[in-house]
Amino acid sequence: MKKFSALLLTVLFLFLCSCSKKEPQKIITPDMLNITNTEKSFFGCFERYNSVLSAMKSKVSVLETEHNRTVEHSGVSEYFLEDDYILTAFEPFVLKGSGIIGSITSELDSQTAADIFNIDAAGSDIQYESDGETSFILRFVSEESAKEYSIEYVKKTDSFRYAHTTEDKEGNETVVEFLEFASAKDGTYLIQSNDTRCCIRFDDEGEIIDFCCGQLSDESFTLDEGIFNSRPESADKHWVLSRGKLKFSNIHTFENEKLTHEDCSSGPWKTVEIDAAKYESAFYM
Repeated sequence: MKKFSALLLTVLFLFLCSCSKKEPQKIITPDMLNITNTEKSFFGCFERYNSVLSAMKSKVSVLETEHNRTVEHSGVSEYFLEDDYILTAFEPFVLKGSGIIGSITSELDSQTAADIFNIDAAGSDIQYESDGETSFILRFVSEESAKEYSIEYVKKTDSFRYAHTTEDKEGNETVVEFLEFASAKDGTYLIQSNDTRCCIRFDDEGEIIDFCCGQLSDESFTLDEGIFNSRPESADKHWVLSRGKLKFSNIHTFENEKLTHEDCSSGPWKTVEIDAAKYESAFYM
């Protein structure tokens, strides 16, 4: 009887242990899409934009850093002069108005805006209008000019547009910069600013399938070419580079598990191809 009781307790203990085992947690590496905010508002959408951008920047920066280390350890003393050594950093979508965007919250009103943006206004009158969720307009108005920072968000398409414009006393308007973010179809996201375009696609697990990101050298994209109101039906690298490769200063393309770095910012076109499989472990460090 004692042996039977002991056996029964052992089986029960093993059963409880097996039931208590948790499913292994999925590892999310920095180059994977990790959306934690699904709120249908500009603030939720802006976080999703940052998640998409962060995954792409991580993919490029880690692969290029590891590639450069390989060149550095090749035994060449002046490795930085090697053709395949990458000297330029990948920093797309850098905004002058990032501090303005970061200071806008759903609780902001005309009174608090006057306090928060006092230094930015530099003596101009501060005007602020918002519905707290989908529309935000900040203006700095003086006799000489008016600066406007506007944000629009559309729930139906989960997309936003930020635009910074100026207007002189003659009424001439200039777009200083803008940024748009939209989802084109399942797993595909589009980003466009006045000088950069990007199309990036993720699988169901958040892994990057492919992307293309190109920055113009001298020209600018316009709001009329924007993706906020009219998204292209089939967005891919051909959409990104629709003005022609020679109009760009740098292009980063990831497809078939290879990153291609193309750059002419400091002279003739330089192309470096990196096999992502060689540096896969670097994303887990």
